[in-house]
Formats: sequence, structure tokens, C-alpha cells
Amino acid sequence: MSKTYKTHIRHATIFNRLNTGQIVNVNELAEEFGVGVRTIQKDLNEFFPSLYEIEYLGNGNYRFPKGYHIQSSEDEEKRIALSLMKSLQHSAIPELDEYIDALLKLDSKYESLFLFDLEFESIPNIGTFKVLLQAINQKVGVEFVYTKSNNTAKEVMVHPYRIANFKSFWYLVAYDVDDERIKLYYLKNISKLHTLYENFIANEAIEKELERICSTIDSPWYEDEASFVTLKLEGAAKRYLGRLQPSYLSFVKQTQEYSLARMRYYHDIEVLQLVKRWLPDITIVDNPKLQQKLQKMLQEYLKVF
Repeated sequence: MSKTYKTHIRHATIFNRLNTGQIVNVNELAEEFGVGVRTIQKDLNEFFPSLYEIEYLGNGNYRFPKGYHIQSSEDEEKRIALSLMKSLQHSAIPELDEYIDALLKLDSKYESLFLFDLEFESIPNIGTFKVLLQAINQKVGVEFVYTKSNNTAKEVMVHPYRIANFKSFWYLVAYDVDDERIKLYYLKNISKLHTLYENFIANEAIEKELERICSTIDSPWYEDEASFVTLKLEGAAKRYLGRLQPSYLSFVKQTQEYSLARMRYYHDIEVLQLVKRWLPDITIVDNPKLQQKLQKMLQEYLKVF
């Protein structure tokens, strides 16, 4: 984190405490923020007095005068929320900055205090986004040519329901009319897209089921039926994944030494990627087929050296 970010965070924290009537102490703040006492004294004797009324109480204690309060204006919470939203979208989709700034006129002012590392894939085509969003909103079917990873292309007709981002990549969640099931389509592999003229209509039961599916999809390899495997997590994997608690993991046993988790997956590669990332802190417990696949992959990798 840069020195400027640390300074912003320190000033914002001190201001919030003063503005809520708290007394702040120079030595305590210096220890909390890991800076010298002189730095905090400069904050309280130069920076804050240049902006607000502040009084010294002795023994390194400061506060805003009794009754003095910088109104958290009606828009202040909005500014915080807006800053958070703009920082998130900039990290995820910087190509939309110009549009966001034009639409959100309120001075957000806190963007520099947030730091995110989302690394979303760039939107492949704003025009495609626009057509798909309008089709989803108006419940109009679309047709397009879809190119699979093996370079085979197929013309498909779908009822679009969501645009999703999985593992930083953009997908269309849609009902395939021919296959009669929900599928995911990688947006960069969609071409020759056009909308149809008729609205699609589904009965209430189908709509509810589609809504349920769309609300639970969290994998680009989604299929109708999920598989499950038990994993043993130790060390860093136990700490990190236990704190993160991904939606695809449900913990069934936890001890100080290890955790057992059930992983929901749709493709073997999901399990293998996770285990490889955390080797040797994750082991596959109850699926010999996946264990053999992992062993073969590791042996092929080691042959390179």
C-alpha cells in the first residue's frame, strides 16, 4: 500500500473518531498506525486545524470542541457508497469509467481510499452487451454463432436470462431452445448475434426454476447435475478457504489441524485446479479417479525438469 493511501486512511480514521465525539491520543495513534509521534502531532497541529476546529486537552489528547460536529450530510453515506461502487467498477471494468462518471454526478471523493484487485476480463464488445441486456429485459430470444474451445462452430437460438462473470470471464446464461436446458456461453465466442422478433413466454413453474438456477450458478462449467468430492484442508488452505468460505465448499468437519469440506463441481478441472493451487495443503479424500488424474498431471509436470 502506498504512503499516500496510508495517509488518507489515517486521516479518515482520525476524522471519524473526532467527529463522533471521541478523544484521540497522540501516542496511541502513533502506535496504531505504525508512524512516529511527530507525524501524528503534525496531523493534529497542522492538518486538522487547517480544516476544522480542534482543541488540545493536554497529555497528548485532542478532540473537537463540545457541540462541534461536521454534519454528515444527507449525501455523505451516498458518497461513501458511490466511492465504493466506482472503485469496484474501475478495478473490474475500467473501460466503463467515462460512462459511470457521466451518469454519477455526485462528488464521491473517497475513491482513493479503496483498493481492489478484481482483474475482470475486459468487456469483449459493448455492443454485444447492449443487445443482450435489451433482449434479457424485453424477454426476446436471440440467435448467434457459438464457437467452442475445439474451434467447432454452431448456430444456436436461446432465451437469454443473465450476463455473469465467473473466474473473471464474461458469460451469457441462457436457455438453449434445442437442448431444452440452461447453458453458459462465453461472450468472446459469440458472433453474428441478432435478436428475434417474438417474445418468449415461460409458465410460472419454469420461470421459478430458471430463477433458482440463475441465482445459484457459480461456475463456468455449470451443468444440470453437480458432482461432489470430499477434500482435506490443512495449513494455508485451511486458513484461507475457511476465511473465504467459497460457495462451492461446505465444511463438514473442522479441527485445529485440518478441515473436511464437500466441494460441489461440474467438471473435474475445477477440483484439480483448486488442489494444484494449494498443494500440499489439500488432498482428495474419496475420489480415486480424481486422485489418479492429479497424480498423472503432476508426473507429466515433473518430467519437464
